[in-house]
Amino acid sequence: MSHISLTLLLTLIVGSAAVLTTPLSCKRVAIMAVLSVSLIGCTPTSEEPSSDAKAQQAVQTSDEEKEKQTPTPEENNNNQSTQTNATVTRVVDGDTLEVSMNGKTEDVRLLLIDTPETVHPSKPVQPFGPEASQFVKEKLTGEKVRIEVGKEERDHYGRLLAYVFINGETIQEKLLRKGLARTAYLYNDLTMLDEFHEAQKPARTAGIGVWSIPGYAHVDHNHGYHYEESTEKAEPNPELNYDPNGPDRDCGDFTSRQQAQNFFEAAGGPDADPHRLDGEGDGLVCEGL
Repeated sequence: MSHISLTLLLTLIVGSAAVLTTPLSCKRVAIMAVLSVSLIGCTPTSEEPSSDAKAQQAVQTSDEEKEKQTPTPEENNNNQSTQTNATVTRVVDGDTLEVSMNGKTEDVRLLLIDTPETVHPSKPVQPFGPEASQFVKEKLTGEKVRIEVGKEERDHYGRLLAYVFINGETIQEKLLRKGLARTAYLYNDLTMLDEFHEAQKPARTAGIGVWSIPGYAHVDHNHGYHYEESTEKAEPNPELNYDPNGPDRDCGDFTSRQQAQNFFEAAGGPDADPHRLDGEGDGLVCEGL
């Protein structure tokens, strides 16, 4: 029996005795006094939490505060993609930039995409090349961007190979969505290839931009755009000068670039090049003829 219960019991006993030995007029007063003491004894008391309970509550509160303050992986990605580390100083063409980064000037080649040519030394300006260049100029010239370099840092020209983020999205995705680029050159970092395929899908399905010319663009290939093949008059029933499965041939064996191209494609190009005619890996052979 607790201390409060014992006190209450003694109070009731003494009060009852007082009621029995007092006159009637006083009994009422005594009864009221006993009842008051009883009610006071029955009032629940608030107990202070133990030290263990206080510690547990503090830990729980601290964990909740940390959870609120800790960003989710998605928030981390968004925060990272919006942080800038370079400024675009010049747009060379649709897929090549010049940036100021870490105190020096760097040329940057956009990863996983290819835009039509506008400044190639041996190729004409191709359809939608100027539009791609102008689009990138409007979006990036003078802007602060985030450069994320791929697994292989540079190409054989010394250019940085990178994803370029502007306001949380890559310029690659913006170009693909407009039909001004295609996915290509899958020999480096493929981290964002799925996202790029998704960005490219609507333009390709709707036949927008580079997808509006039959045979002009191909997904995930490294042989450029088929501008010459799609706009030049094709030779009727071209005859092959040599057996594609025969002895090895080089460009000196052909009298025209078209002959060499027909032979190259019959031998399996651009997916295969057993005669090593495509030195640049762009799907076009013997361009010096």
